[in-house]
Amino acid sequence: MKRIALCLAMAIALGTPTASFSKVSSDATPGVNFADYKTFHIVNERPPSGMDPVAFERIRMGVEQGLTGKGYAKADDGDLAVIITVGAKDKTDVETWGAFGRQVDVRQYTEGQLSVDAFDAKTKRPLWHGKAVDDVGSKLNTDKVEKEVAKLMAQFPARSAA
Repeated sequence: MKRIALCLAMAIALGTPTASFSKVSSDATPGVNFADYKTFHIVNERPPSGMDPVAFERIRMGVEQGLTGKGYAKADDGDLAVIITVGAKDKTDVETWGAFGRQVDVRQYTEGQLSVDAFDAKTKRPLWHGKAVDDVGSKLNTDKVEKEVAKLMAQFPARSAA
């Protein structure tokens, strides 16, 4: 009982955390001319240990489609080295409401994150980082995965960009 009261007091003191729903963001190294790059290769073509290999294949294919749609060609030794990172962590959100925050809602969920990083294959210089963060369920939603990958790759600079 003391533990619950302590958790509630901490939640009230810290305020209301917000859940993350479909947050997609990216960043590029300033001054990079993506028109200088013509080809790409995926560095880690195999899924991380413990991950559903079919789900990883869907993600990898989505990343490749996104890059080819931006004007890059897949090659064994491409100009761009692309790394795909997938992970998940359990999260708990506590929301207080009502008079003096006496009402409390607790939501437990799993937050999934997909990161795509592009490096200059020769210099190893980081060029672009993109990530998608979303609430993921216990069952894989393939449509949602494909949409999130497409949203993320839409932010990748086109080859013709200066």
